[in-house]
Amino acid sequence: MPRRKRVLILAYYFPPLGGGGVQRTLKYVKYLPSEGFDPVVVTTRAPAHPLKDHALGAEVPPEAVVLRPPEFPLHVVKWGLESALRRVGRPTRMAQAIAWPDEFIGWAPGALFAALTAVHRYRPDVIYSSSLPMSGHVVALALKRLTGLPWVADFRDPWVLNPQGTHLYAGISARLERLCVRSADAIIVADDGVQVLGAPPEDPRRVVIRNGVDPNDVPTPPLTTGRSSFRLAYVGMFYGAMNGAAVFAAMRRLIARGALEPDRFELRLVGARIDPAIDVDSLPISSRAYADHPAAVAEMVMADALLLYLPPGWSATTGKVFEYLATGRPILCVAPPENFGSQLVAELGAGICVAPEDPTAIERAIEQLYRSWSAGELAPSAEVRAEALRRFSREALAHELAGVLDEARLQSPFRG
Repeated sequence: MPRRKRVLILAYYFPPLGGGGVQRTLKYVKYLPSEGFDPVVVTTRAPAHPLKDHALGAEVPPEAVVLRPPEFPLHVVKWGLESALRRVGRPTRMAQAIAWPDEFIGWAPGALFAALTAVHRYRPDVIYSSSLPMSGHVVALALKRLTGLPWVADFRDPWVLNPQGTHLYAGISARLERLCVRSADAIIVADDGVQVLGAPPEDPRRVVIRNGVDPNDVPTPPLTTGRSSFRLAYVGMFYGAMNGAAVFAAMRRLIARGALEPDRFELRLVGARIDPAIDVDSLPISSRAYADHPAAVAEMVMADALLLYLPPGWSATTGKVFEYLATGRPILCVAPPENFGSQLVAELGAGICVAPEDPTAIERAIEQLYRSWSAGELAPSAEVRAEALRRFSREALAHELAGVLDEARLQSPFRG
């Protein structure tokens, strides 16, 4: 009987860490064994990381090997220095200068040693690395050079071309990214809009495997929540230009002209911190701090409608849109029309799509949802839920990844 195939996974973000980036790798680890690949995971202990989600640990298969080497907490040093510089009114570029290519590079030496040990002990057939952080790809590059194993690099987000990133060493970072991309046997991106230096859309090694949703995570929503107020929920973080400002402004105008009744309308924010520069005083907003994944999904299911907000020019698809769709709840999609998430909501008839720079359209959309709810006409769509689960189930996406891993493995001269 031939031995089962193994994949060595390098992923900083893995349970018990929380956040959207954890889900992609976790679900691969959960479903790859049924596709014939046993995972060996090299991740972090990250005791000082602020986002923890201990509920996710239950999804890691008991037979999965998970290695957690020690790391030098450079990210903690950087965060502390940034905080000190802000307090004295100084720019934080000095703090950024100590962390290259990213603030988690202190994990790389221990991760490389653990990975080399794992290669000797478990004899994996292929390497898979996930970013962000980019230090995972740096470790994978070194590991491929040392072992000759085939390597599949997964870019959840852009590296040097990330519009939300800052690169003090852009030139050398670009050279490192191109070296990683040139050395990898396959490049996976989570969205068509993810720009990777050295792997344009026509590159035959480049494959799109989107984020998705685990049917086991999203229960069937009730037809009505039984509340006396309409709840529009936003689940996730605000950062940079993704700050919801256009929606807050539309709410304020609707309340001012009497189209929204503040005691019958609620914007529920789960895990999002509002930019202090944005005036939200007197708006009907309730908030909840970071919630673990089951609690976050429960908030989606119990909302009357869900807010998806992406600022102008935002090309990447946020992962939460797939879970939003799986609830069947109507979506207020304030996003660029060329964004895949916006196109998907429109294609499935899953809500109302408006451009983030169209304040009048945002007002009309909020008012339309509110009026539909008031008339008792706002209910979850079983058809939208079923289509989302059919097209974007995590199990089906793991099947796609297994195909990429197999192709890299079979094309490699290293295979045994």
